[in-house]
Order: sequence, then C-alpha cells, then structure tokens
Amino acid sequence: MKKYFIFISLLLTVSACSSAENIASNELEGIELELSINKLEYSPNDEIIATVKLTNHNDSPRTVYAPIPADAEEGISAVMAWKKGENQWQFLSPQNNQDISNIKERSFYDYVLVELDADETIEQEFSWNRELFNEENDENFKADSGEYMLSTFVVLDEIKTQEEYFEPKKQVISKINIKLK
Repeated sequence: MKKYFIFISLLLTVSACSSAENIASNELEGIELELSINKLEYSPNDEIIATVKLTNHNDSPRTVYAPIPADAEEGISAVMAWKKGENQWQFLSPQNNQDISNIKERSFYDYVLVELDADETIEQEFSWNRELFNEENDENFKADSGEYMLSTFVVLDEIKTQEEYFEPKKQVISKINIKLK
C-alpha cells in the first residue's frame, strides 16, 4: 500500500478544481473529469455515492489511465476519500464496471486503460463504505465524524513502463469537500 502514497501525495498537493457545491469538474487537453455527490453533509446512516463523468471533448479517440491498484475493482477513474489533516484514505468501489466497455485492460499492475471515442462521455458510480486505511499501522478502520475530501483523477501521460514511483506530468483531478456527522 505504501506505493500508492505517491498518488495520495499528488492529490493533496496538485491544485485542482475544488468546489463548495455538489459538483467539481476539471479539464486538460480536452479530457474533462467531473465528480458529483448528492449532498455535502452525511449522517451516519446515509449512503455515500459519488458519480464520475469522463468526457473526451476532442474530435479523435483518447486513451486515459486510471491509477487503480491491482487488488481493487476497475473503474473509469481512481476515486478516493481521505480525512483532512490525516494520512488516512481509501479507494472507493465502482458500482457498475461490468457494463462499461471503455474499460479495456490493466496497463501494468497499477493502471486501468480506459478508451474514449471522439466526443464521448461515460459515467460510473462509486460508493464509500466509510472505511479508511491508515498507512502508519497498515490497518483499515471505520471513518469517524469530521472533514473529508473526495477526489477523482485520471492520468493522460502514456504509460510505457511500470515504475515504482511514477509521477505523472499530465493528470486531471476533481475534488469535493464533504462532512461526516
């Protein structure tokens, strides 16, 4: 799990569109990544579902890479939750990956290859079970009340080799702040 720390570090430090609303969107090189949720505050019994829309605004097909660990379910992007100010995070689980033909294959063990036709938009829902992973003690635990960030991202760089600490130069990131009561 420590190898995913680079992704988390990038998400925390890279400036991206963050919103006080239920929708955050960011675009790079004609690839738009939108993250939406139904509300910004969640009670203990509320289900937390994030919807990701990935759009190719170009007039030619594009390939993007979703940095998702091999032991996680494949999605059109990586979606994460983390507690603000803490080194506690979790990948969200995709809800409907069986019927998305754009998810092609794994590109090495940490990336999922996603192909988009010209002017195509695809959508997928992700759920968070309110669990977090604490990297310091290598344990999962239930998230408590507090401030969290949901983030989604894809890599636009062509990935030709698997490097342990690959830092993408081109990535699209969208973030939303939420509160657990």
